[in-house]
Amino acid sequence: MLARALAFLFVLAFALNLPAQVKTTRAKVDWGPDQSMKDGGAFQELLGERNNATFLLMARKKDLFIRRMDGLKMAWQKPLDLELDKRDLILQRVVITQREVVVLASYYDKGTNENSLYGMRFDQESFAPVQSAVKLTSIPAEKQSNTGSFSIHSSPDGSKILVHVFFPVEKDVASRSRMEMYDPGMRLLWSQEHVLPYDSDEFQVESQRVDDDGSVVTLGVKYARKSEKRALKRENKATYEYHLLTLTGESAQMEDHPIVVGDKFLQDMTLSIAKTGDILCAGLYGNQGSFSVRGAFFLRLDRATKRILHESYKPFEDDFITSYMTERQAAKARKKAERKEEELELPEFQLHDIVHRDDGGAVLLAEQYYMYTTTHTSSMNGQTYTTTVVHYVYNDVLVINISPVGDIEWAVKVPKRQHTTGAATFSGFALNVKGDKLYLVFNDSGENLFLKPGDKVKQFEVTGEDALVVLATVDRNGEVAREALFSPERRDVILRPMDCVELDNKDMFIYASRKNDYRFGLITFK
Repeated sequence: MLARALAFLFVLAFALNLPAQVKTTRAKVDWGPDQSMKDGGAFQELLGERNNATFLLMARKKDLFIRRMDGLKMAWQKPLDLELDKRDLILQRVVITQREVVVLASYYDKGTNENSLYGMRFDQESFAPVQSAVKLTSIPAEKQSNTGSFSIHSSPDGSKILVHVFFPVEKDVASRSRMEMYDPGMRLLWSQEHVLPYDSDEFQVESQRVDDDGSVVTLGVKYARKSEKRALKRENKATYEYHLLTLTGESAQMEDHPIVVGDKFLQDMTLSIAKTGDILCAGLYGNQGSFSVRGAFFLRLDRATKRILHESYKPFEDDFITSYMTERQAAKARKKAERKEEELELPEFQLHDIVHRDDGGAVLLAEQYYMYTTTHTSSMNGQTYTTTVVHYVYNDVLVINISPVGDIEWAVKVPKRQHTTGAATFSGFALNVKGDKLYLVFNDSGENLFLKPGDKVKQFEVTGEDALVVLATVDRNGEVAREALFSPERRDVILRPMDCVELDNKDMFIYASRKNDYRFGLITFK
C-alpha cells in the first residue's frame, strides 16, 4: 500500500513539474481532425509535396488510395486503380511532378516472358486521368523468380524521371543495366545501356542523384582486389576508394573519377548537387592507419572536371566522442581503445542528405544506427518453437554546420536513445531548417529534457508513461535547446518522424498516432 502511494506521489510530482518543462514557445502546432483507419484508411507513405500540397499513399484492406492534403484539409482521396486488361499491376513508385501525379507500375507476363513497366499520369488538382497506362519499357525474363527490376528516381524539381532497368542476374556475366530518362509527360529523353566499369564484387553503389539537367551522378566504393589489399594494408593505406560515375544521354560511357584526399580514410560519404552546379560531398573520416571515425569532411567538386575545389575537415576530440556517456561508459570506451591500441571512435552512423541553407552554406546530419537479431527457443508439449526478433537502434544525431565558403564551422551531438523491435516506425527524427536555426523533432523520454554531458540518456519506449515528442533547436553557434513540442494533454501522441516533411513555406507536415486513431498536423516554427 505504501509503495503504491509513493508511486502515485511520484507520478503526481512529475505531472505537476511538467508545465515548467513542457510546451515550447519556438513552435506552434495545429492539428487536423482525428481520423480512423477504418474510415480513412491506414497511412502508408508520404509520396511528396509540391507548392505546400502534400500527397499521401493510403491503404484500406487490399485497396490503395492517393490523398492530397492542402495544409490540414483533405482536398481529395482517390482509389489507385492498378488493373490493366484484367491484370493486376505492382506499384513501383509514385512521382510528384510540378503539376501531375505520375504512377509507375509493373507486370510480369508469363506468356511473353516480359517484365514490363507502365506509366500513368493524373492531374494534381483533381486526380483526373491525364494519360492512361502506357508501356514505357520492358525486361526479357525467362523466370518469375529472376525478372530483373526497376529503380526509379526523380530530379529535385520533378522535371526528370529516371528509370534504371536492371536485367536478370546471369552467372559469370558482368552486371548490365539500362538508364532511361523521361520528362514529366513520360516522353523518353534518352536511353543508354551500359556496364559498370568494375565487377560487381569490387564495386558497391552508395547513392545516386538525378540532376535537373537530366544527368545521373552515381557515388560508389571501389574495393581493391585481393592481390592489392595486402600491400595497401602494409602501407597503412585504405583498401578502397570512392568514385563518382557520371552518365548523360550523349554517351553510353560513364565518366569515372576517383575522389582522393591524401591521408584521410573516408568512412562514409553522401553527395548533393548545388544550385551552382558544383558537386558537394560530405561524410565521416578516420585518421591514417585507423578505421575509426575521428571527424567530418566536406568537399566541393567542379561539375565538369570533378576536381576538388575546396575541402574542409573537422576532427572530433575525445571529449566530443564521449559526450553524453556516463563516466562509467566513457571509462569503458577509453579502456577498450587502449587495449586495442587504437583511438577512441564513434559508433556506426548513417548519413542523411546534405541540407542546403539559404545563405549558401550546408548542413550534414548523421544518425547512429544499427540493427541486430535475437533468437529465442522454447519447448511446449514436445514441440520446439523458435522466435526471431529484429531490433532497430537509432541513437545520437550529429549535426555538422558548413559555411557558405565550404568550411566546417562546428559539429554538435544531439543525444537520444531509440530501441524498437519488429519495426522502426517511431524512431529517427524529422528536420526543419528555417533562417539560421535547425529544428529536430523526435520521440524521446521526458526524463531527457534537461540532459547534461555525463548524464545517462534514458531510452525512449513507445508505451512508456514518460514518452514525449521533443523539439531540439540548434542555433547558429551550435548551441542545443531541448523542449517538449506538445502540451501535457498531448503526451499520448507519438510521431512517425520519418514520415514528417518540411514544406516549401518552411512549415512541417507531421503524422501522429494516438491510440487507435491518427492525426495530421502542421508545425510552424517561429
